Amino acid sequence: MSFANTYGLLFEVTLLHNYFLNNGEKTFASMSSADKEKMLQKFSIDAFATITPTLETNTVLKNYKMIFKKSKTGFRVYIKVKETDETDPFIKIPVDLKLNFSITINDYQFENYTNFDFALNQVFLFGNVKPATEPVTFKYLPKIDDNKLISNAYLVSEKTTANLISTLQPSEQQNVFGLISLTVQGDNSSENIVNDIGKMISPNFKIHFDNRKTLWKYINRKAGTEIKTNAAKPLTRSGFVEIDPITDFTPSQPAESQYPNPSVKSITKINSDYYSEIFI
Repeated sequence: MSFANTYGLLFEVTLLHNYFLNNGEKTFASMSSADKEKMLQKFSIDAFATITPTLETNTVLKNYKMIFKKSKTGFRVYIKVKETDETDPFIKIPVDLKLNFSITINDYQFENYTNFDFALNQVFLFGNVKPATEPVTFKYLPKIDDNKLISNAYLVSEKTTANLISTLQPSEQQNVFGLISLTVQGDNSSENIVNDIGKMISPNFKIHFDNRKTLWKYINRKAGTEIKTNAAKPLTRSGFVEIDPITDFTPSQPAESQYPNPSVKSITKINSDYYSEIFI
């Protein structure tokens, strides 16, 4: 019997990033379906992140006849199903069964183009069950149709972070950016992976990062001058953001002036503002 007939999709996690998916000032969310597909064809999470099941979860996957499969936009977990019902797992899954996946960042510039602040002793938690050490404001992992972007609100406390890291093997505890932690049945029925009779719902969860916007500072070393944009501009890998010399600066600059877009390499933070430095 074929793979498609013996295994069914238990759940999927889709990871998106607006730095790679926006086109200049045109956002991915505002694009047509055809344009979204074009941007997704060029997109791969391998450009900035790696997601792996924890060692403990690897054992669980084997015991319950599950398969972890990477995709360009995240991963899927498949499970062996009964021949008579492709929504019914071959091995009954306990409703409190938890699967954990570690996220590590493999692009040293990730913080430069991602719209949040890193914290030394806190990790991001993307889950469907609130840890006991977290407040009622805990943010649950969004679903694919939710119009939600990841922010610092998904950082858990230092105490929760320590508890989460302690569940990992020593070899897994380094450089953890975040954890995806999914329980078969979540705190809310809308986040369940199986229903009350154990049949698969096959949900698609989403982690959607936003691109950072910075004030663009143009530095002329020869003339000893600096000018900066009046408003923050988006950083994107694709497209070009036009700078209007008259409206984007105070005081206005000569209308014939041209200004390049910055790279993500040179970013500084002054107080609460981020600046991209461009030497002209």
